Amino acid sequence: MSLDWMTAAVCAGVDPELWFPESGDSRPARICQGCPVRQQCEEYAAALEGDCGLPYRHGVWGGTSAKERAEAREQTRSLKDDRDEQILRLAEHGVGPKEIAALVGVTDRTVHRVKQRTAPDGCGTTKAYYRHLLAGEDIDPACQAASDAYEQQLVVPPPPECGTRGGYERHRRQGEPACTPCRQANADADRRFRNTGTTTERSAA
Repeated sequence: MSLDWMTAAVCAGVDPELWFPESGDSRPARICQGCPVRQQCEEYAAALEGDCGLPYRHGVWGGTSAKERAEAREQTRSLKDDRDEQILRLAEHGVGPKEIAALVGVTDRTVHRVKQRTAPDGCGTTKAYYRHLLAGEDIDPACQAASDAYEQQLVVPPPPECGTRGGYERHRRQGEPACTPCRQANADADRRFRNTGTTTERSAA
């Protein structure tokens, strides 16, 4: 995260001790109120402190005290829990992921993630996918996604074609003599590299 915004902060020339005030000191909040980078300051504090509790939050950031930020975080987490509970409740009533996403105001991916996190017996894995398959059960979206991701890893890219530098390298890896088109392509690539610093052929302007 870039910290360039700090140079434009109103507090840049203020005594640092002021940002760790005694309870009831309203001066930091008043100074922050007109700061042009207040939002960046709040975002930085959120990234810095994460989900930690009040004992691990310190100072004033973006006009908010450690206590205010901790309370705001607790409220946000509570709202998130409510949202997740609603997603699961709708799913139990047979509502599809796209419909749930539209009703709750989240993405399909969030719906799948919430369901996967709370799914029983390790659902959301390739192993669970095959367990459903062997048992003749419906495949849930989390298990289907895990299976799809696994299968994508198994796709082997086609070998490089002859007449390319990749084809020349393939011949060498297999311990066989390179064909004439591949030798020519490799020589051309070497020549381009010496002349231009890159092996990529540039199209004529």
